[in-house]
Amino acid sequence: MIENWNECVIIQLPKLDGVQIVWTPGRAATVLSGSWPVDHGVGYSDALSKCTDAMLGTYPWEPTRDAFLEAIADASVTKLH
Repeated sequence: MIENWNECVIIQLPKLDGVQIVWTPGRAATVLSGSWPVDHGVGYSDALSKCTDAMLGTYPWEPTRDAFLEAIADASVTKLH
């Protein structure tokens, strides 16, 4: 079963047109691995690892939102919500 976060994260990435609305760890992992402006750093690595593990069912999905927010801050990604 795919779990949604209680609150979405809306971001704007230079590599993608328009805003990205992220509701799940799976979507966060896809954005991190395919369109993120950096591919290194503690925030990036932690978020990608936790979101991927949550997709596989080996990590709780709820705390992955906080890890994703840390990756946003570390990469200076524009967060709209």
